[in-house]
Amino acid sequence: MSEIVRFFHEIDRSFLRDILMTLVLITALAIVRAMLRRAILQRDSLQPEIKRRWLGTTRNVLLGILMLGIIMIWGNEIESFAVSLVAVAAAFVLATREMLLCILGSVYRTSTDVCRIGDWVEINGIKGQIIDMNLFSTSLVESSRSCSDKNTVGRAITIPNSMFFSQPMYNETRLGNFVTQSVHIKLERDDNWELAEQILLDVGNKIISEYADKLAHNTHKMTHIYALEAPLQHAQVWLSLDDINHVALHLQLPAPLGKSARIEQRILREFLSKMPPTTNYRTYANKAN
Repeated sequence: MSEIVRFFHEIDRSFLRDILMTLVLITALAIVRAMLRRAILQRDSLQPEIKRRWLGTTRNVLLGILMLGIIMIWGNEIESFAVSLVAVAAAFVLATREMLLCILGSVYRTSTDVCRIGDWVEINGIKGQIIDMNLFSTSLVESSRSCSDKNTVGRAITIPNSMFFSQPMYNETRLGNFVTQSVHIKLERDDNWELAEQILLDVGNKIISEYADKLAHNTHKMTHIYALEAPLQHAQVWLSLDDINHVALHLQLPAPLGKSARIEQRILREFLSKMPPTTNYRTYANKAN
């Protein structure tokens, strides 16, 4: 017993104080995080996307407060330790290069506001909706559009934040909730391409009429807030002659984010049901611009 008492007497009191303050800080932040998480999840009026965004923001803010608090509490010890690490600083940077790039990528992502939780993005061929962001990585759910070269879709993907420095980011959400949906169909030269064009226009405009009010609001937002030209408001078909024996029809129409695959399938099914069965045609994969 006397040895234990002697051990605690030998420990610096400032060191014990720093440990105690650190434990108090961690406990307080854990309680605050639990309370905020519970309050956010119990808000039935919030959309799931808003809840994920608030949960991610709350976690990152509390993590920043924790790091700042630890630096303030252990400032003297950290300073003494940093001085002793000057000789190995270069080796440390090389060993933690990827981690530092991820942290800098997080700073770049936050300072430029390149994306937020809930945005539909594409980076390095990976396309999906962002569901979480932290200091080192960004997580998203892969787009669920069916592809002939994929056995599974809708997977959760985590990418390092360092990728923001080496790959361009395509954000489909920042300028509104609509994208330009394209469906490409190729016909034989002797087929009734005029009928096919009319069918595509009728189907496209019918689909647009179901969300015309939201589309008009999005157009007003883009023209008055972002000072951009009005986007596409109706369906249109472009023709192209890739070779002498075929005519390609390219249908373009505005489509809500996240519904491109469903709209494509609906257009193809209605086109197949209305087009004469003797027609020879091929369809191309959908593209959202």
